[in-house]
Amino acid sequence: MKVTVKAGGMFTKQLPASRSGNVAEMELDEGSTPADVLRAMDLPADGSYLIVHNGESVPKSERASRRLAEGDMLAVMPPLRGG
Repeated sequence: MKVTVKAGGMFTKQLPASRSGNVAEMELDEGSTPADVLRAMDLPADGSYLIVHNGESVPKSERASRRLAEGDMLAVMPPLRGG
């Protein structure tokens, strides 16, 4: 199945080479989860990121259980840092 992944900030370089700017289509197995996308991007699944699935924030506790479907949009943003 294909899922569109949008990366923020420094995570853009973790997307596949076929990306367009900070967005890439990723081919995933049926039943894949946000945690599977993080692994495909070589990011630790338990990191402090903002993950948004079809406009809804995904809590850390649901990263390994929320199922993605064909055509979904997943955004992965690094933690905000301020000063």
